[in-house]
Amino acid sequence: MVREVFALDLTHLIDSRIIFLDSSHYLRLMKETISILLLLLILALVADASLVASTADNSTSNITSSRIQLADLWTDRGGTGLNVSCGYYKVGERAVIHFKLYQAMYVELYIIRPDGTRIKIMNSTFLGPGIDYRTSPILFIDPGTRTVQLLGARSHALLDSCKLFVGEKVVGGDIWTEKGGKGRDNPGGTFPPLSPIKVAFMVNTTADVELKAVTSKGERSIYEGVAEAGKVRYVYVEALREGTLTLKLIYDNRTLDSCRILILVPTEEYPPSLRISRINVSGLTVEISGEVKPGTPNATVRLIWKWGDGSEEEGPFPKRHVYRKEGNYTIRLIAKQSDGLSSNFTYRVHVSRPSETTSSKGPEVETPEVTTSYVTKVVTVTPRAEKEASPPYQLIAFALGGITAIVLSILLSKLLEGKEEENRGIESKSAGDDRPSSQGSSP
Repeated sequence: MVREVFALDLTHLIDSRIIFLDSSHYLRLMKETISILLLLLILALVADASLVASTADNSTSNITSSRIQLADLWTDRGGTGLNVSCGYYKVGERAVIHFKLYQAMYVELYIIRPDGTRIKIMNSTFLGPGIDYRTSPILFIDPGTRTVQLLGARSHALLDSCKLFVGEKVVGGDIWTEKGGKGRDNPGGTFPPLSPIKVAFMVNTTADVELKAVTSKGERSIYEGVAEAGKVRYVYVEALREGTLTLKLIYDNRTLDSCRILILVPTEEYPPSLRISRINVSGLTVEISGEVKPGTPNATVRLIWKWGDGSEEEGPFPKRHVYRKEGNYTIRLIAKQSDGLSSNFTYRVHVSRPSETTSSKGPEVETPEVTTSYVTKVVTVTPRAEKEASPPYQLIAFALGGITAIVLSILLSKLLEGKEEENRGIESKSAGDDRPSSQGSSP
């Protein structure tokens, strides 16, 4: 009976030791798992720092449109678009001026009379974008041409303007297409051959008018009859071959308005390819080498150099410029194509007077090729030398991640060592309690 009790107690002791051994093994696994998690945390911090640095370096890259319209000014008889005629009026008629802004700003509205007198019809007012603003009706009491101007109140920049033609008994008219032409003698756009062109025309006074289409083969009448004042009429014209089609609105052998339309086979347009191969900085002198090619077939390209010190010039590669003062300058190179597309290259450079200990030849910076697409009008590229001057985001993030990992590792190691010592104390206490019981039970 005594032997059975001893055997049972011994078995219980062995089972408890197995439990403590499993707990120690579990703690070692916990240490290895935590080490792996800390390593993954460091890698994540480094990846995040790389993303931040990449975002900072690419923040100077900019794709913008080569032309921005900030406002539009018109009347009920024309003027939509930049600097387009606002139509014809008779003495005694009233006109309402409409305008719309494309961004919030302070604006002023003026009318310049035929004698040159400038009259403010709206004081400086802060207005929001996208709203059709209009003035009270303006009465014309004498003939002559008026110019309406919409200005930025603070910058005094001309946002848009249009001309009002006022006569005593003058019949005026306008002719346009869906692609343009509103206003006096404005182009009506470009169309492909064999496509129907919807032509609109209007007169300010009911009159008997004629609409003619003029080509290199001659002219033909496409409308004859009475046109009601202020009512838009439509006719369709079809161009059979490439060339120029001119539409004329005629009253009493006098041309009221004309609209020139180009008939061309559509071609794909691409911006010029601009490649900078080398930038040499020597003292106060900067020399840039590269190559430019037109993107659209049969187009021509001209290079405009803006050196950042107020000077500007045109010319091919290579180009050299000497600064008068030391300092940092932003060089901007614009490749303008004859079809209106362009590509830009921007580079910030530091120049200083050469010392006796430095060589006369400065550093040469190789720059990547400027890649463009026909969707973008302007492409700005940041060279590799500029990127190296950005703050060391990766190094800072790596150092912070390393310090954090070391602190966490020390704290967790202390915690795990305390746990192990506590387990060993429990184990030794259990073994001490079992040993006297087993000796007292022996025969």
